[in-house]
Amino acid sequence: MSIQTIAIGGNNGADFDIQAVHSIGFNANRRIEAVLLNDTRHGDKQGVESMVLELHPEEYINRMVIHDGEHKEKKGIYGIELATNLGRELSAGFLHGKAGKVTTLDRIRVLGLGGSVGQILHKLRVRYIADYEASALIEAEAMAVINVIPQGQTIESFRSTRLSQMNASRRFLETVTNLEQTTEVGAAVGEFTAKASRTFGLTVTTQSEFNKQVEEETLNSERQTYAPPSGHVGLEVVQMDVFKASDGTIWFFPTSDPSIVSAAVSGDNIIKQDLYDMTGTLGLHLPHMAQQQKQSYGYDYFMRPSVKVK
Repeated sequence: MSIQTIAIGGNNGADFDIQAVHSIGFNANRRIEAVLLNDTRHGDKQGVESMVLELHPEEYINRMVIHDGEHKEKKGIYGIELATNLGRELSAGFLHGKAGKVTTLDRIRVLGLGGSVGQILHKLRVRYIADYEASALIEAEAMAVINVIPQGQTIESFRSTRLSQMNASRRFLETVTNLEQTTEVGAAVGEFTAKASRTFGLTVTTQSEFNKQVEEETLNSERQTYAPPSGHVGLEVVQMDVFKASDGTIWFFPTSDPSIVSAAVSGDNIIKQDLYDMTGTLGLHLPHMAQQQKQSYGYDYFMRPSVKVK
């Protein structure tokens, strides 16, 4: 698997950026006149408007057939056929005859579509994962520590639950990109970004675009302060799902809003929960947990203390 971007058609018209696909439709006659992407029309209003395919949360385009040709020395897209992983199909335009070339993309996951338009769709750009095989969910609703606030320190956190979860997602995305870079790891980043776009209603298709979106939304956001009480450390925790890609790459995705809990350093009120430590420092701040420490998916994993039966 690898992330690829292909451009089909000519060089005329005005560009529109590649966006993650949440809804897709077309205006077409004997050529594609416009793309209806995420409730925005790119192109002309002529031609017959197709149905608009609203993708479900776990739905994505997994096959495309693009027919392109040339008319009056201008290249353009004559017809498009697409299908999703849920078996739904959409087609528009002129799919036979004068189209000069047919490009078939199969066994893919489309990350985003863009192109250039004038009175017709001159060019279609497709960003996709080639030879795509979906990652398997191997653990659900695991609890992870993504930040440790030592005694005597104060931090600021976002009041907005959306921004808190987006910021947590950015941290988890970094755990994927910190792996040894292979085409399969790159595909896992693409899968993560697609999931983030769908979760937060974004149209980003790359890590840099997602990071920029988080930075823009958090720039003037309202914040709150937290300091651990005496005898405690603060733990920023979040639920996450654990996925395994076809090549064995492990990646994580947050499924809840992050929260900060105060964990006692010692005594009867020590934390009693299974935890993944994404920081690598939890054992230093809570030494009593060292006896329950092991490795899981390349991270420290702390099992809840066993209960002694009297």
